[in-house]
Amino acid sequence: MHNQKPKFIKPGNDTLYPIRNKDGVVEILLNPNIDSALSVESDSRSNFVYNRYHHLPIDAQRQKLPVFQYRNHILYLLEKYQSLVLIGETGCGKSTQVPQYLHEVGHKVCVTQPRVAAAVSLATRVAQEKGEVPGQTVGYAASMTSARGPDTAIVFMTEGVLLREMFASPLLMQYTCIVLDEVHERTQLTDVLMGLLKKIAKKRKNLKLVISSATMDAEFLRDFFNLSDRKGSTGKSTSVIMSMQGRTHPIDVFYAQEPVPDYVKATVDVVIKIHENEPFGDILAFLTSQEEILAALETLQTYAETNNEQNKYRKHFPSGMQAADLRVLPMYGSLPYYRQIQVFQMADRNVRKVVLATNIAETSITIPGIVYVIDCGFHKLPYFDPAVGVESVCVTAISKNNATQRAGRAGRTARGKCYRLYTEVEYEKLPASVPPEMCRSDLSGMLLQLKALGIHNVLRFTFPTPPPARSLLSGLETLYALEAIDKEGSLTPGAGEIMAELPLRPMSAKMLCNSGEFGCIDEMLSITAMLQVDGVFVKQGSGKGNIAARISRRNNFEVAEGDIIMYLNVMDAYLRIRSSDSSKTQRACKDWCQRMYVNHRVMEKAYEIRQSLEKLIKDKFKMVDKIFEGSDLGTGRCRRVMKCVVSGLFPQAAYLGAGAYRGIRGAELHISPDSCLYHAQQPKWVVFASVQSAGDKNCMRELMTIEREWLLEVAPHYYRES
Repeated sequence: MHNQKPKFIKPGNDTLYPIRNKDGVVEILLNPNIDSALSVESDSRSNFVYNRYHHLPIDAQRQKLPVFQYRNHILYLLEKYQSLVLIGETGCGKSTQVPQYLHEVGHKVCVTQPRVAAAVSLATRVAQEKGEVPGQTVGYAASMTSARGPDTAIVFMTEGVLLREMFASPLLMQYTCIVLDEVHERTQLTDVLMGLLKKIAKKRKNLKLVISSATMDAEFLRDFFNLSDRKGSTGKSTSVIMSMQGRTHPIDVFYAQEPVPDYVKATVDVVIKIHENEPFGDILAFLTSQEEILAALETLQTYAETNNEQNKYRKHFPSGMQAADLRVLPMYGSLPYYRQIQVFQMADRNVRKVVLATNIAETSITIPGIVYVIDCGFHKLPYFDPAVGVESVCVTAISKNNATQRAGRAGRTARGKCYRLYTEVEYEKLPASVPPEMCRSDLSGMLLQLKALGIHNVLRFTFPTPPPARSLLSGLETLYALEAIDKEGSLTPGAGEIMAELPLRPMSAKMLCNSGEFGCIDEMLSITAMLQVDGVFVKQGSGKGNIAARISRRNNFEVAEGDIIMYLNVMDAYLRIRSSDSSKTQRACKDWCQRMYVNHRVMEKAYEIRQSLEKLIKDKFKMVDKIFEGSDLGTGRCRRVMKCVVSGLFPQAAYLGAGAYRGIRGAELHISPDSCLYHAQQPKWVVFASVQSAGDKNCMRELMTIEREWLLEVAPHYYRES
């Protein structure tokens, strides 16, 4: 529309973006929105946007967001500097509004998100604000789904998709501005993209970068993206920081006098003490997992029932505080949507809300009305030990940054209080920040992507935080064992190139690559899709429902071969229902899932993943099943499917030793209680797809029984007779 991009003058300290009130008078917006207007649940298994101003017109909603008053500041800084580090609290509007501001001045914008759900929901929201449907001006591209066209000017995508776009366009010439969002999560892909974008920024001086974060070391990011140390530089910094931290109320922090032996029980005790002795206000308690939340929930609900019944006959607690009812709500990623949304709804009058949450309530969402925060001092982190060779999820102490962020949840609407269930001495011992995922995870998938991009010397790659050398070595060894790279470290033609293009972990990609040779492409598509999702079976808690669910699973799906073949049975049964020509297919699928105690939402996700993988394998790579002579049914076909699984998972084999399983590198492993092999006679040899920590044990999940000879047959280069 305009031939020239508008120039922005430097805003003064008092110059805010003007709006007109209903009388037509220009007024200044002084950020009345202390707490968050927009909260995005970006957990991988959730997909919703909570907006407390949904009753207002779209334009009015946009003006209510704290980021609105900073529009000119952002555009001015981005005109003067190549990289802008944007620090703002969750819910201030930076994820939805900043891309629109950039588009309004002529940029073609790419916005990355760590999770699929966040990319899709944000794109849907921004498209709604523009009065369109996703795929026109605003679109999205996630690992297995997309809605965009050649004219799409704002594209929300997962980090993996942007990495794959670099295969076709190494300098990303199709974009003029790239927004890296949620950088504080420091996922593997975030760090890789930061390193690659720094390289691209040196080549493309007109490319603008916005690095957006809720809680991150801003100076570290600014220094990393500062290119002024390059040859021929004038010395002027190319990167700048802008903070949009909202106004918060004072927060009183209380520490435990001595360490608590059981933080779940201590959390329950503190909730009850706050309820009976402190003024009215909602409570947010942080715990590490769904299991801990459900344990605390059961105890607190029993107390709440008694408390609410007694309140019919009293007006005050013994402490003198006015008596109030109690409502206890859980908040974790796999919770159904209708229960997640209850956390954000206003409680009835004189009802105190207690939210028991995992660390997704730390940065990913903002719950209005919280006055009291209880911090247990722990959270769950994935950790990969190269010496053991497995990645497990461990409960570990939080960092000082985490503790500060958790306490900050209490000061959004009024003066708040934070109760830390650890001593002040222990707080001082906490690390400043959590090590990024790059330093504590399996690097084989990331290394495969870098190799595909032509970066052969991965040891010299510019990582924001360099990973341990032995983790790099372990990842390269895994890729070499899977025959994805050769002795020189280059991608192998055929298998390596296909594996790099599949949006899967290298071991799962290897299974799919070999499926044609074993004559079981359809079966491996189902198995691989099911391994990408979690929570296939609905948990019923305790009682008759739990017994009925276990009986249904045992009678309909469980097999002696293990969980992986059980998942194949689940997907096969679901596909039979899904492929019927009935006009009521969706209803039939839901009814079947309800009868079989299977999670319909998870199965739909697995079905979509399977469809996407099938297009790649059969249409793009033209893979076909090898023909085998004789009858191709029953045991013979099942053994081929199992051997194909082993051809990808052979590095994750374990044998039964004295009292426990042993991994090939010596890790002590146990069968997960969720496995169908848990109550069966323990097989001598198994392969597993993942490991989860349960207390002091590492439990194998997604198991399959194997024969020892298969390892020698399928991977003679990895195993030898001893």
